[in-house]
Amino acid sequence: MSKMMKKTKLALLTSMVVGGLSLTSTSVNAESFVVNDIKVQGLNRVSLGAVLLALPVKQGDLITEDTTALAMKRLYQTGNFDDVTLLRNNNDIIITVKERPTIGKVDFAGNSQIESTALKDVIERQGLKAGEALNIQTLNEIKRSLEDFYHSAGMYQANVKPVLTYLPRNRVDVKLEFTEGVSAKIEQINIVGNKAFDEDVLLAQMQLRDEEPWWNFFASRKYDAQKFGADLESLRSYYQNRGYVNFNIKNTAVEVTPDKKSLYLTIGVSEGDKYSYGNVNLRGNTLKYDLDMQKLITLKKGEVYNASDVAKIEEVLRDFLGKYGYANSKVKAYPSFNEDSKSVDLDFFVEPGARIYVAQIFVTGNTVTDDTVIRRELRQMDGTWLSNEAIDTSKTRLNRTGYFETVDIKTHKAGTATDTVNLETVVKEQPTGSISGGIGYGTNSGMMIQAGVSQNNVFGWGTRATIQAYDNDYRQHIEVGYTDPYFTIDQISLGGRIYYDKFEGDQADVIAYNNDTIGAELSTGYPVSEKIYLRYSLGFENTKIKNAGRPFLQGMYFWQHYADDSGLLQGTFNNYTSSFTFTRNNLDKSVFPTDGSKQVASIYATLPTSDLQYYKLSAETHHYFPLDNEHNFVIGIRGRIAYGDGYGKMDSTNADHTLPYFENFYLGGTEWLRGFRHNAIGPKAVYYGSGGEKYFSDENAGGNALWATSLEFFVPTPFVAEAYKRQVRTALFMDAGALWDTKSSEYNSGLQFPTASDYSVSAGVSLTWLSPIGPLVFSFAKAIKQNDGDETEAFNFNIGGQF
Repeated sequence: MSKMMKKTKLALLTSMVVGGLSLTSTSVNAESFVVNDIKVQGLNRVSLGAVLLALPVKQGDLITEDTTALAMKRLYQTGNFDDVTLLRNNNDIIITVKERPTIGKVDFAGNSQIESTALKDVIERQGLKAGEALNIQTLNEIKRSLEDFYHSAGMYQANVKPVLTYLPRNRVDVKLEFTEGVSAKIEQINIVGNKAFDEDVLLAQMQLRDEEPWWNFFASRKYDAQKFGADLESLRSYYQNRGYVNFNIKNTAVEVTPDKKSLYLTIGVSEGDKYSYGNVNLRGNTLKYDLDMQKLITLKKGEVYNASDVAKIEEVLRDFLGKYGYANSKVKAYPSFNEDSKSVDLDFFVEPGARIYVAQIFVTGNTVTDDTVIRRELRQMDGTWLSNEAIDTSKTRLNRTGYFETVDIKTHKAGTATDTVNLETVVKEQPTGSISGGIGYGTNSGMMIQAGVSQNNVFGWGTRATIQAYDNDYRQHIEVGYTDPYFTIDQISLGGRIYYDKFEGDQADVIAYNNDTIGAELSTGYPVSEKIYLRYSLGFENTKIKNAGRPFLQGMYFWQHYADDSGLLQGTFNNYTSSFTFTRNNLDKSVFPTDGSKQVASIYATLPTSDLQYYKLSAETHHYFPLDNEHNFVIGIRGRIAYGDGYGKMDSTNADHTLPYFENFYLGGTEWLRGFRHNAIGPKAVYYGSGGEKYFSDENAGGNALWATSLEFFVPTPFVAEAYKRQVRTALFMDAGALWDTKSSEYNSGLQFPTASDYSVSAGVSLTWLSPIGPLVFSFAKAIKQNDGDETEAFNFNIGGQF
């Protein structure tokens, strides 16, 4: 540096010092000095401490050109300032800042296609939210990311315009104005390079569509980048599950037309060769379970390679070890490719890790249900090794109670030990009580009032109490019941009920008889296993029956044996009742099940000391088969059979006891055989004409035998948000069934009664909604096959309330 330049710089520095300040950070660093004090000007929202904390120097430090530059950098990096100036006054540093305005609120306008909540997530992840400092550069980046977000949803015409409204006290409101335009539709999807499978077969594996079938009102050609990515994975899985292990998606192209209204998708694939399984071996540390684990590997040499099956075997082997406490076990299949034989040798390598033990189990989320009620359903215990089988069983048992909307069991570290965990059982309770009621009017029944109150979790004790009643022109019924499923610690239940029923059929469209019944019942039961439950009951009924109208054939067949000495068609019967019920429940949930099965078989009989000796047999089965991993699409199959008859001989006449006509089965309505009126299927009452001839009336007499079945296809409910899909279920169904009287040949009526082959069939759609006011069930069905006398009803509904 020349002497002249040094003199000039010294003169400038001297004048600045004399003037008492430095104009720039460069001037501050013209020479190093020890900082006497640091003063900050322009602060409103930001604290002085935050500024001093960001600085690389403090009082008493030597400031240099490097530390000055670093100070400027760090202050800008805080994101709190739009402008920063460093000045020197003697050996003091004066920092003048201009704070960025604070965001007051963020609003959206013009977004009709995408919910504001989804957009809010996008902007808040990038720091644009109320209370934060506004960064114009970040705002521009957010603008671009929002437009990209729209583009990923197929709306390429979308535009975002930020509008700033400055407020007092250095605040600013941000409004994001959207111009969405129309969604681009997929005009064509092309797959290039496929040889093993037709393009139509591959397109069927994708969610995106380039055509809309006329029959599918919910089909859409709207583009979605996330769905496109998922579709590519679906294609990869489709090929790899059929032996094409080297399948690869070479390239993809999304071409937008100039008007941004249409899209053309192209997928280039490389299929490779088809492979089969070669040798399959189990390697690693299998502990003492080698033979058991070998049996779990079901892959056979020569079968077509299936990547999904290989992954399932890995999971099965991990679950097997997890059952014995090896929760962190690792199982990985290592393939070896043989290009000559086009086969894949697999080595399943096992690393069991350390056995994990459970220190404590905590329960959270329950505000009503007592901890004891939850813990008694758990099969994972404190102080034992961690078993994924026990945890899965515990979840299933808790779900089956019906007390909880969701159940989750989480593991947490227990202190510093690596082989010990705590378990947290997290439940979200749902309403377990219900109030059901209805008011209606019919030309035959008149005004009808129904009411019922039930609580499946009384006071959170896990006990059930019910009160049910209904009243119309011809029937009154009331019942009170209570059950404790854990009367003993061994899970033996105890319950009881008392009831009163009065039926007056002289003005009803039913068989004309009156029935007054008072009864009481005591029941108990216990589980045989996790899936099987047995129930027994004993009771007493006092029943008064009186014929209230013209004699009918089925009634006369009964009264010829049971009429009292007065000769009137009436009688009082004291019956001692008993029942046995077998239940096997393997459903994943008690409400809206999607997987598993349930079977119920029962026998109800009066005891030999009763006035009427008869029995009734019934069996039901329910099966659910999920079609996808998320259980959104499920096939449901259920069926029922029932039969009743008398047993033993009467003391007076030595005639066989028979099933009383007032104990007949009925069919039709919202539960079985939808699309037909309630109890409107099967035999009708037979009356005598003026000339003694016999004819069928339109009054339902029921029968002593029936079968019914239903095939249901559960699908996601359209227009229902993800958050509510647990509360709504839609099903397409087909119902069939028949009801008949096996004693009809003994009536000598000369009429053709229905038989087991005279079945009725209906099909339709149903919707069940667990609404805040209770379960709502709607069904619309059409009778496909019906018999003479069957009464149809296209629309059925049932409404209840919950508390």
